[in-house]
Amino acid sequence: AGSSFPHPHPPVNAPPTFNMWRLPRPWFAFAACTAAGWQLVACGASIEGLLDEEAASYRFFGKTRPHGEAQEVPRYASVTPEKFERLALAGRPFVIESGGLGQPFVGWSCGRFKQEYPNAVVKIEYVQGAKPVRSMQDDWENEQHKIPKADPDGPQYAPWYWGVKGANDKEDARTVYKGGKKNNPLPNVQSLMRIPDYMRDTAENKQEILGSPEFWFSAPLAGAQMHMDSHCESTVAIQLSGKRKWKLGWAPAVPNGTVYKEGTYGDGAIYGKGYHPPLEAVVSEGEALFFPSGFLHSTINVGGTCAASMTFQFRDPVPAGYLRHSMNHLRRTGDFHECWNLMGQVAQAALPAKDQAPGRGELGKVDQDKDGKFTMEEAQSRVQRASHAFYDVDADGVVTQEEVATGWASWHEALKAAKVKKNQRVRATSFEYLAGSTAKQDL
Repeated sequence: AGSSFPHPHPPVNAPPTFNMWRLPRPWFAFAACTAAGWQLVACGASIEGLLDEEAASYRFFGKTRPHGEAQEVPRYASVTPEKFERLALAGRPFVIESGGLGQPFVGWSCGRFKQEYPNAVVKIEYVQGAKPVRSMQDDWENEQHKIPKADPDGPQYAPWYWGVKGANDKEDARTVYKGGKKNNPLPNVQSLMRIPDYMRDTAENKQEILGSPEFWFSAPLAGAQMHMDSHCESTVAIQLSGKRKWKLGWAPAVPNGTVYKEGTYGDGAIYGKGYHPPLEAVVSEGEALFFPSGFLHSTINVGGTCAASMTFQFRDPVPAGYLRHSMNHLRRTGDFHECWNLMGQVAQAALPAKDQAPGRGELGKVDQDKDGKFTMEEAQSRVQRASHAFYDVDADGVVTQEEVATGWASWHEALKAAKVKKNQRVRATSFEYLAGSTAKQDL
């Protein structure tokens, strides 16, 4: 059955005050209670006082702790490919305790990398005054470089980054390795990497995974500052040695009549603005963390020695549930602008024509048996599978014409709101409004 709760939208030309957010719960507040794959217990949680759309996110992500207190993301001892598909399509972060199984790098210390890649170089993040690029063989792993104006709840010291994925780029190569092309470490790294057995082993996934490896090394209390990446692919981070705490958050609600400019969620830009990451995860050696594109995240080494980790992105599945839940805000978040086209492709894939009027709800070629329903078995591509998840708001496995009509109209509402010429393009100076403040934000 399709949802009867269309996504509401206040007047797009209203001034950016926050009493206008007092709206009926959006459709996703109800769909979250039945979504498969997450232990969603927040449907009965007390969320009085929160901004309505923030409260809806609490429901969607199963958050029961009060505002200002981070909640652990779900953990699974292991996942089958089918379960990973459901979870990744939904787009909610989770930890797989055996997620690094089969990856040869698991167990490697920072010292092991120095032994295996003597011609590599690492780059320090966030600080000035220190030598920014160092030989892998230097004693960098024992150094602690204080991050200027570090947030009390964030990492205190700068991490070291080995962006080996850029080894084939002339500009990036100087921060990856030294010497001629014969010393390029990327082919060796790629030969050791394995496609996790819980992921689709497709050509496009293989290309993305092997083309995006990064390694992070952090001393105790060091890590990456809170930020949002610009890429459109979901991320898997495998802890190779040591232990790190991640803080995570969905894209904050954007006030009506406003677009958050690119850089709003740059490295550390959100600190000191009343933002409280709602989710967290402690990831130990051999464990893997999944989180979707368009998600805020930071790390901090909570162990006593240098911690090493590897991250990579993958294209399939697309985190369509999260894109649907947050589309009204992601579409007005400048740091996510590279992915606006993908969102449109996902919304369009279930329809017969690009110019279909909002609210019609006709299914296109994806309805192969012409029964007026779209099942996951009928989806033939990653975008079609994502489109199915985008529209299947009650998570019953069947997309009805009613669901398509409601979802397509909601997508048009999000597009309309994003394209209003009078929209204020700003960088937020406070996120206190998420807690339900009715005062104007200082824009």
